[in-house]
Formats: sequence, C-alpha cells, structure tokens
Amino acid sequence: MSASKSNSRRPGRLAFRVLLVLFVIAAAVLLAFGLLIRSRSAALAKGAAFSFDYQVTLTAAEPSLTYSTLESLGGLTGTLSGQSHGSDLYLAWYAAGKEEAFTDLYVQNGKVLLNIRQIYRTFLSGLAAKYPLIGSLIPDWTLGDYISQDQLALLLGTEPTVSEMEDYSVSAFSLFSMQRVHPDNAMEGYLYFTPKESQGGAVITIGFPIQSIWAEFFRCHVLVDIPSQGLHLELTGKALPGEYDIQLPASVMKDEDINALAELIQAVRSLAALVAEMAG
Repeated sequence: MSASKSNSRRPGRLAFRVLLVLFVIAAAVLLAFGLLIRSRSAALAKGAAFSFDYQVTLTAAEPSLTYSTLESLGGLTGTLSGQSHGSDLYLAWYAAGKEEAFTDLYVQNGKVLLNIRQIYRTFLSGLAAKYPLIGSLIPDWTLGDYISQDQLALLLGTEPTVSEMEDYSVSAFSLFSMQRVHPDNAMEGYLYFTPKESQGGAVITIGFPIQSIWAEFFRCHVLVDIPSQGLHLELTGKALPGEYDIQLPASVMKDEDINALAELIQAVRSLAALVAEMAG
C-alpha cells in the first residue's frame, strides 16, 4: 500500500525536484557574480540591482524533465532580475513577454526560500488556458507561499541535489580560487573565469569586460552547464550599485504542511490527466 502511494507521487515529486535544481543553480550563479564583483568594486559590495536576459538550450539527445517543465512554464527564455545586499539576494524569474514572475527566491544567511505558490499558479493558469473546464476544479492554495530548501528535501526525499547550494562556497568564487578560461561563445573583450575545483553538478563560467569595473554599470556574461540535466544556460546583463534592504517573506510553509503539499501536487496532476483524457 505504502509503496503504491509513493510511486503514485513520484512524477509530481520529480517535477519539483528538477525545478529546484535549476533555481538553486541560478541563485548560485548570481551569488558567484556578486562575490566576483565584490572583490573588485567596493560600491557593488554594498548592494546592487541587476537584470539578466537568459536562454536555456538543450545539450542532450532527449529533453530532460527539467527542460520539459521549463518549456511548459514558457520559461526557456526570459529575464532574471533582482537585488543584492552583501550576501543577501532577491531574484525574480520572468518568462519572455510576461510582466509577472513565474517564481522568485530569496537567499539570506545560507537559507533559500522559493516561491512555490507562484509556480503552482503559473502551471495551473497554463492548464486552464488549455482546458478551460479545469478552472473550477482546481484546489485552492491554503499553504505558505514560500518553501525552504530543507522543506523541499522533505518533500522530495533525501536527495543530494536539494542541498546543492551548500556546494557553492564563498572561497570557491574568490579570484584566487578561479582560473582563466576561453569559452567557445565568449563575448569580445570579456575575461572569463571558472572555479578551479568542481562545484556541485554544474560548470559555471563568469565573464566581464575590464572597463566595466570603472563604468556606471557592471556588465557580466554567465555560462552554466548542467550535464546531468542536459542543459546549458546563458545569461547576459548588468548590475548597478545601490543600497537595498532585502527582507525575507513572512508567508513561509510550515514543516507539517509538506504532506498536504505532496497531496495537492498529486491531486492537480491526476485532475490534469483526467481532463486531458476526456478532451481526447
């Protein structure tokens, strides 16, 4: 009985697992960007607002579940924007052409909070657009808006990818711990660096033009390869120094609500499968 229940939840759990991998890697990339520029610019060390255009491309013969999930959210291309203050970070992820983020996250003192309610809303709005009858059947969201990486570990089981942020240490992204590289898709006039030691399950390369250090905007080019998911991410953008007060959101899921979230995910997946079958 328990085995059957576990197996029935597996697809929903896997979908959110791969989303988490991508968002944690995105947070790590932007933290690496912040660590790099802090070593070169006192102004940016205090804080910055940034905006990146991003594109996700497939590097495997077949699309991974991460790729397919992002595709279903319309999130293969878009914009990453946010603010930093010291080591604190706020990041919002917008699909191309959308004014509302399909998720956002906060990083503070090593704690990551992901807006899982917004992912839920974005996913369901896509279902409702495809199957209009499903709108009145969708369960209401009654849980906290944000979920921590530890709570996601509880939801997904003890899977090491949930804690990948822990692999991205401050020392790994200091200039003394990075080496010069020459990527194939380097931008003209940019210098590129990557950590000497392997970091988690991703290969991160950070590039910037020397003259950008003294300019009003700090420009940056970030390349991320995730072999396990067959993904390549490319981000280009800039940061502007400023002072920002980043406060963690108040609406955070309780640990005891994790089972309710798992049941909600499974209910939505079952409902979507039923409506799709009825629609032929």
